[in-house]
Amino acid sequence: SRLRAWRAPAAMACSVPLLGVVFAAALASCGAVRSISNASLAAGPDADHGPLDCHGRGCGTTAGFCTTECECRHLDDVERRRFVQGSGWRYPDRPRVVIAASRDMSRTASTWAYNAVRLLYRQAKEACDSYWMRQLSREKLEARMRTGAHILVQTHEWRREISPAEFGDVKQLFTNVLVSVRDGFDPDPSWMEVATHVVHFEDVVEYDEAAGKIGALRVLRSLADHLGIEGLTEDDLRAVDYYLLTLPMPDGRCDPVSKLRPFHARRGGRPVPKVPPPSVVE
Repeated sequence: SRLRAWRAPAAMACSVPLLGVVFAAALASCGAVRSISNASLAAGPDADHGPLDCHGRGCGTTAGFCTTECECRHLDDVERRRFVQGSGWRYPDRPRVVIAASRDMSRTASTWAYNAVRLLYRQAKEACDSYWMRQLSREKLEARMRTGAHILVQTHEWRREISPAEFGDVKQLFTNVLVSVRDGFDPDPSWMEVATHVVHFEDVVEYDEAAGKIGALRVLRSLADHLGIEGLTEDDLRAVDYYLLTLPMPDGRCDPVSKLRPFHARRGGRPVPKVPPPSVVE
């Protein structure tokens, strides 16, 4: 597919509600994300230390402090390299809005799935802004869509937070809805109705050392295919798997980037490889 230099669309100079209409119309006509631009994000409407960035202090958009419920943007050091000219990071002509949903405290490896999406985009050097958002709204998503990056949102049950009419409005912006489930635990029927991909806990933790079977690698490939992330090799998937197994586990509060909490003990549920895969970048 054709590559082009990135330019801020004229619609981005308009009001946020109009941007949402333009974006939704574009989504209705597009399939998989294919055409990727090469320009640095610093040339677009996004910037390091932007109004959505927290850096541990909250952000101008939410006008609040950084808490375990912080809805600002938190990028890790590797993700922030996209702001460096010539870094090779790209962002999509057709950004996706990806929802990673599950029941609250459902023990379905939903935080693993959220980080899997984030790190798959990172490995592909496709710009992705990731967020936590308990109460979804069109206004919140449209404000975050202005950067031109993919949007990834982790959330839980929506029926406790917004009305069916409000959800019907905001779901028009979704391109992908990933729902994490586990045998013996009832899934959220409201999210299952709109799911575009289901991540099964049993597949994530499947591991047979003797047979060399690692279920997480199969799940990562299916996620990459579902999200239209092209060009990732098996070494890339093993690198993402390694990152997921070695994400720092916080001692106290929630980690603002990974959304991990001290009770998230598994991180994949199997031994970490003694030697990092070749595609691992420190």
